[in-house]
Amino acid sequence: MSNFYQRVYFYIGPDLDLSSSGGYMGYPHLLIALAEGLKTLGLEVYTNRSYWRLAPDSEQYLFNHNPEISPNDCSIVVFGDVFNDNLTTPEELFNPNRKYTTVLLEDGDGCVTFSFKPEYRKADFVFKAHFNSKLKFPSNVYPWAFGLSERIIEATSNTKNFQDKTNTLLVNYRHKQFAHSVRKTVDKELLDKMEKFISLDRFIDNTPPTNAYDYWQWNRTGGRHSSSYYQRLKDSAACAAFGGFFVPAFPKNQASIITRVFKAVYSKFGLKSNRIIQWDSWRLWESLASGCATFHVDFEKYGCQLPVMPENWRHYIGIDLDNIDKSISRIRDEPEILEKVSIQGKLWALEHYSPVATAKRFLKSVDHPYAKNYTEHNVAVHQYE
Repeated sequence: MSNFYQRVYFYIGPDLDLSSSGGYMGYPHLLIALAEGLKTLGLEVYTNRSYWRLAPDSEQYLFNHNPEISPNDCSIVVFGDVFNDNLTTPEELFNPNRKYTTVLLEDGDGCVTFSFKPEYRKADFVFKAHFNSKLKFPSNVYPWAFGLSERIIEATSNTKNFQDKTNTLLVNYRHKQFAHSVRKTVDKELLDKMEKFISLDRFIDNTPPTNAYDYWQWNRTGGRHSSSYYQRLKDSAACAAFGGFFVPAFPKNQASIITRVFKAVYSKFGLKSNRIIQWDSWRLWESLASGCATFHVDFEKYGCQLPVMPENWRHYIGIDLDNIDKSISRIRDEPEILEKVSIQGKLWALEHYSPVATAKRFLKSVDHPYAKNYTEHNVAVHQYE
């Protein structure tokens, strides 16, 4: 098979340069995790500019710019909000004579995100995190996930046996604690009841790391890498990974004015619905990879859709916020459930959402010729243990 099918081209935006001041910077987690998996599978990754050093003092990059390799030399072209960044034009990217497959990856927050822009309807695939099965998306939009990167897997490795963990539930979101309406509801209706049998850790550590390596990771991820937080995850029995906003049952178009108005109303007055947007997060995957019993809403009930779904009460603890006492009773009556979920959740996350697993699913989803070489269930989980 020619080199054409071995090559994947990524567009990297201009807002991703390092900021030594620790100010806001982009962090293309979805692009990074996918590229790591593709390279592990033996594919070649090219880009419009070299990005994401493999080590602090290295001149080797995950994304390599080669002036002799253009998108036309690659079988797949992957991108984010490429037109807003002025990296190319719709006419160039979606040239009718192109031989490559176009794929947009998006993890944007809010009701209206850039993948809704009309120019992206020409993309062959839009893989979107925060996908909700109860809402309506354009026909080329499919569910995706934040998943795991090599950085997260490394940072959460060497987890303790569950018996050696403290009986603690972490409730310490990186952003303002209860900005999300789902978190407000959880704090008001769930946490006090849980505190009767598990202690709550609400401490938020926003201090830059002093270790040189961790500071490098903290800086280039826009403050998302915290070695002290990862250690608390590994030391704790459970973690609250709740997030998102309630939106109304009608209309199904999450970008509609009605949906946006009711999102604000629900948030202000503490109202609930059975549809949630903006529910995925790094925290969810960090918790799973750390061997925590991971708490979130019941994905099936609230429409939270992943490419491969976890099983409630096996891989995570999904709370029905309309029937909280039922969940509390089960945890109280089955104290061993936290350990079971912590073990199975980590195994599930590594099997289905490691970079390699993500890359295999990606190739299969876009019907790439190499996809037949891989099956989604032959990932060597033990390599991460």
